[in-house]
Amino acid sequence: MKRCKVIVLFFFILLLLLPGAAHAARKEVAYKAELDYPPYKYILNGYLTGFDIEQYFFNHSEDYAKSMRLRTISGIAIGCCLLAVAAFLLRMYIRHLRRIIRAEQQFFEDVIEHTGILVWAVQEDKTVLRLNKYGERVTGLSEQEIVGKSLDDVEAKVAGVARLKELLYRAIGYDFDGNVEFQIPNGVSEGRYFTFRTMLIKGLGSGASDAFVLIGIDINEFKRNERKLESSYGKLEATHLELAAAKEELQDQNEKLSFSEQRFRLAVEASGAFLWEYNYGNQSNWVSERWYEVMGYEPGELDMSVETVLSLVHPDDRERSRKARDEHLAGLTPVYESEYRMRTKDGRYFWFEVRGKALVDRNQEVPMFLGSLIDVTNRKQMELKLSGSYQELEATYEQLAATQQELVDQYGTLLENQKKMHHLAYYDSLSHLPNRLCLLETMEEYFQLPGGSAALLFVDTDNFKYINDTMGHKFGDILIRQVSEKLQSSIVREGSMLSRLGGDEFVVFIKDIKDREEVLALAERLFQEFKIPFQIGESSVYISVSIGISFYPADGTTTEEILKNADVAMYRAKEAGKGIFVVYDKSMHTEFKERMMIEKHLRSALDNEEFELFYQPQVNLLTGDISGFEALIRWNSPDLGFVSPLSFIKIAEDSRLIIPIGEWVLRQACHFMAGLCRQRYNDYRIAVNISVIQLLQDNFIPSVLGILTETGISPKCLELEITESVFMESFERIVDKLEYLQSKGIRIALDDFGTGYSSLSYLQQLPISTLKIDKAFIDPLSENSYSQSFIKTMVSLGHEMGLEVVAEGVEDRSQLAFLKKTGCDKVQGYLISKPLSQRNTQDLLKRYGHDMV
Repeated sequence: MKRCKVIVLFFFILLLLLPGAAHAARKEVAYKAELDYPPYKYILNGYLTGFDIEQYFFNHSEDYAKSMRLRTISGIAIGCCLLAVAAFLLRMYIRHLRRIIRAEQQFFEDVIEHTGILVWAVQEDKTVLRLNKYGERVTGLSEQEIVGKSLDDVEAKVAGVARLKELLYRAIGYDFDGNVEFQIPNGVSEGRYFTFRTMLIKGLGSGASDAFVLIGIDINEFKRNERKLESSYGKLEATHLELAAAKEELQDQNEKLSFSEQRFRLAVEASGAFLWEYNYGNQSNWVSERWYEVMGYEPGELDMSVETVLSLVHPDDRERSRKARDEHLAGLTPVYESEYRMRTKDGRYFWFEVRGKALVDRNQEVPMFLGSLIDVTNRKQMELKLSGSYQELEATYEQLAATQQELVDQYGTLLENQKKMHHLAYYDSLSHLPNRLCLLETMEEYFQLPGGSAALLFVDTDNFKYINDTMGHKFGDILIRQVSEKLQSSIVREGSMLSRLGGDEFVVFIKDIKDREEVLALAERLFQEFKIPFQIGESSVYISVSIGISFYPADGTTTEEILKNADVAMYRAKEAGKGIFVVYDKSMHTEFKERMMIEKHLRSALDNEEFELFYQPQVNLLTGDISGFEALIRWNSPDLGFVSPLSFIKIAEDSRLIIPIGEWVLRQACHFMAGLCRQRYNDYRIAVNISVIQLLQDNFIPSVLGILTETGISPKCLELEITESVFMESFERIVDKLEYLQSKGIRIALDDFGTGYSSLSYLQQLPISTLKIDKAFIDPLSENSYSQSFIKTMVSLGHEMGLEVVAEGVEDRSQLAFLKKTGCDKVQGYLISKPLSQRNTQDLLKRYGHDMV
């Protein structure tokens, strides 16, 4: 191809240069002829010199002229030949170019036809120019039938053709579209999706007119994949939501499991036997810590795998132990029982009586296999001695007769010891009631029976901890035994079981109940029994109980669920005021969950600086001046919002978080007071509420004195507020501490006076400086003459005892006027000011100074 191009170019240049060269040659010959003319060449001084006449006429003869013409004609002929050859080669090149163009055109048409592209072209006068084969298949039209026709005359055989014509009409009006997507049915399925666009191509129509082209690209596969992707995304989002819900539920279950595990560990520590559990998941064993102490190992020193445990068992006992376990797991024996020796760290062997029970589920899998070990080494040693004695007795019948009774007695002692060990494993040593392990096994056995109906009463004595701390542990043990006896005497129903879980917690498990009324009647009977005081020595002790009740199978199908739900109900009874029973309801889980949520956030609230102190002014009624402030804690949680102190203070006390929170409140309040002292408000006093949990801490006094030293305020500027109920519950343990703090100059206020149950004799013994009348007695002052008389009595009583009297919750001027008239020393309440932030308190002092009333 390149060679043809070079040849044609060469001849073309030659043809251009040939006529010019011939013309130049003719001019040069003529010019030379003129120069050779004798007059020019041989004239000298007007005369001819050396002129050859013969040669001159030869050159200008007719032959010479013919020769020159022949040469010229030959040159022209050769030029014509060359021109013909060039024309032939040029024509061949043009044909070659046409073939290439047709091949390229055919290639692009094939590409368009096989790549799912629809092409429909019309002229500006709506005459159809072209419709490719793919377009024919999609639209059902024939290019041969519609080419040359007007677009108006084209009939739509397929539903989508009308929209294609609409796009072409809009393109003819120079309203071009791009990326228009719709579906064209094909009569077999719903059709295929296309994306269409229109454009203008100049010079494509006949007579070099403009052509309007509609191009459609098949995107059906893309659309189908897009729908699949959307469906997959929807499923993925649903899966994500399910996983999030499962995660939240798992966290809740983990918290509950942790709580159950703690209680189980307490039971293990309180039990006299060694407990063990086999985990089928990781093929390992767990034993209680006392087993390590007896065997001489450190916890964690053994990996407690099956191989490790078997290596500790005496080789002679391994097969017997394995057989007993396999028979129990196969269901041949109700309980796994065996005796074998285990090697201690120093190489000795101890005998153990092993008992256990496996829980087999519906899939014949073993989710739980646990039991107890009892050290029977002494008994085995005695048995060995008996065996040796028997051999000796065979040698002499007389010795056997003499010692027979003694051996029988020893054997009876061994049996009694075995019973005692079993009793220690399944019964409480203080009350001799069944313990948690015995209760759980009994419940589990009953729950495996079909059609059973049972109830569980979770009984917890009220305020036992304070009685135990005040009167001593020996007194508390006697009280526990008497409570156990009273519960046993009250429960006379056959099929019921009373057990002690530990501390002051008891559980009554009742089988085969007919209706709930008999269970509720039993609870009422227990309350009546506990109205009778307990006589311990010379002391009469009144104690109440709170009872939570759950029913099987309505409130759960497992032992843990029934026990846990009864515990939740009992806790609800405690919150409702104690001394009542509460039947479990599923809504309690919501409250329990809310409580757990508050406790969870409460644990990080102090570190995250979510607490803030507000200050409510106290006013001296005699002078009308501000005399001090009461510090009140507020909690603004980022997750829970503003949380009322009524909601979180009790939770903080139960979780013992009140200890660091209370210390923070005391320190912040003292720093605030130190700031007031630097502003010359030295006669003010700051009142801080103290929890009984703080008071019972051994380091409470050093902590208070240390904060005073740290902030530099005088002890007389600090007043600690203690509620009346706190005094009564822990009088003996806290009175000495309060007397010591009072001796250092710190004032002690009795808060919420009148709402508790203190007697005047107790009131005289309390080391207090201030008496605070509760808001409940202030509210009815305006309308109730009885309340007015009662307030007069309390104010008079406080003054006679040398105490300062403060009224809380003063909200209107009639109350203020009555308190002034009565002689009350100080007031606080919304009439004076609501609790204010530290900044607003500073503004209040700047605005009013001292005078508030």
